[in-house]
Amino acid sequence: MDFSLTAEQQMLKDSVEKFVASEYDATQREKLLEAPDAFSRAHWKTFAELGWLTIPFSEEQGGFGGGIVESATLMEAFGKALVLEPFVDTVLLAGQLLARGANTADHELLLSQLMAGEVQGAFAWQERQSRFHLSHCETTAKKQGSNYLLSGTKTLVSNADADFVVVSARTAGNTEDANGISLFAVKLDDRVNTTRIRLMDGRHAMKVQFDELSVPAASLLGDVGEALPLMQSVVDEVTVALCAEAVGAMDYLYKATAEYTNTRKQFGQPIGKFQALQHRMVDMFMKTEQCRSLLIRAMCAVSDGSDDIPEAVSAVKSMVGRYGRAVAEEAVQIHGGMGVTNEMNIGHYLKRLMMIDMSFGNADFHRRRFCSSRYREQALDLALAS
Repeated sequence: MDFSLTAEQQMLKDSVEKFVASEYDATQREKLLEAPDAFSRAHWKTFAELGWLTIPFSEEQGGFGGGIVESATLMEAFGKALVLEPFVDTVLLAGQLLARGANTADHELLLSQLMAGEVQGAFAWQERQSRFHLSHCETTAKKQGSNYLLSGTKTLVSNADADFVVVSARTAGNTEDANGISLFAVKLDDRVNTTRIRLMDGRHAMKVQFDELSVPAASLLGDVGEALPLMQSVVDEVTVALCAEAVGAMDYLYKATAEYTNTRKQFGQPIGKFQALQHRMVDMFMKTEQCRSLLIRAMCAVSDGSDDIPEAVSAVKSMVGRYGRAVAEEAVQIHGGMGVTNEMNIGHYLKRLMMIDMSFGNADFHRRRFCSSRYREQALDLALAS
């Protein structure tokens, strides 16, 4: 099969790589981390001007009309430079939920503002007992006249500077039920209590508390009580994009480590000439390429709308979780103690890869999901055969 990029996709890749090469060296990124927002508003404006915020949205909605390949191409380039701007949270999560569940003109207006870079969003789904399960939802939305009353707490909501959140809330059923979950687009104003949290990789998240917050029925996205399939499909695509970011980070790590071993001398010669270190760097390269292969498989599954999307997504997420951290730890060890200092960016890649592993299910979670998908498939084949 031909996995090469089209002319448009290659132009996108080149433009993103050119931008991060000029705007995201280690010194510039360190300054952004120390800023109040932990990212650059000027960069976000540039993203909008270059049309990157429109990539995954349909042309009918005013978007670029791209798919998972375009999103993953951009995210891989972002991963090589550890871009801090909340593209995943705003565009791929909140934006896609908004685009696919829009019911009103207000939703369409909010989406157009998002693509123009005027507002940012976040997806508030995680709770203290969620354990990576999208179906776990204690937050409630009770109908009161023409409005809904939202009550509950969402934790570790990525993008603490969001102007609105897409909130999952239970309109029917029990805490773990697959049915009965609904989505609401909620503006973050003075009526919503938020607490800012700094994550391990330097980015900012927040805890969001709703205390019988009244929201109009027009804020509902999609059908009442039927949000889980929409949430799962969007999260699966976001997981692929995060894996592309991880592959970009891994690619940077093994190349930077190989370059370092050619300049760092010990016993009168570059340490890159020591066979033991050469073997370890080959292992870093092989782990990166294995993850890239599974990433391509997942991208194909999502692009084709295949039945094995959950299996393909969990395969690459599990592999990235294991190998991403292994590659980063190897890079840190070869660089020595300074590899974990803030002055050298190697340690920042390790922290980011660890955060990606914990996003929407770690390696163990997705290994179990992959196995359960395989077992269900085998059981179905046996049932059909009998």
